[in-house]
Amino acid sequence: MKNREAIAQLRAELRQDREFIHQNYQKNQRMYERLSHTPAPDEFDFAALAYTLHNLYNSFESYFYRIAKFFENTLDPVEWHKGLVERMSLSIEGIRPALFNLEFAHRIEELRKFRHVFRNLYKTPLVPEKVLFVQKIAASLDEEFQPFHEAFDRFLGDLEKAMQMD
Repeated sequence: MKNREAIAQLRAELRQDREFIHQNYQKNQRMYERLSHTPAPDEFDFAALAYTLHNLYNSFESYFYRIAKFFENTLDPVEWHKGLVERMSLSIEGIRPALFNLEFAHRIEELRKFRHVFRNLYKTPLVPEKVLFVQKIAASLDEEFQPFHEAFDRFLGDLEKAMQMD
């Protein structure tokens, strides 16, 4: 089991990651607003929006990765990106609660899949409709994630207090 200081450090790191999620979400919203007011958006406008979606997922992934490394310490070296989202929806008896529910996991998974495609685009054009589909999914993720973050932070705080009493 980790010590109290390690838990305090994880809480601080997750709070900082939460702020990065929020910042990337705000950038995404600004870019979407700009695109919405562009009379004839082109490939570069959609690429800029896709870039913000890419960064939004990366900030979520960093948050999830910290939790998985702290509590489980094992990630599949080949498919860890996909498994990470699934793992965050699991409650692991005696270890940690689920970070979020399955419905949220499915939406994050769509963002992850889009990030993978966007990151590997080089022979295929970016499809504006797909960007807008993922944008719609991402539209409320920041706000919806806040209660999950708060609940997990409370769990960590309780764990930290329990270790202080030992």
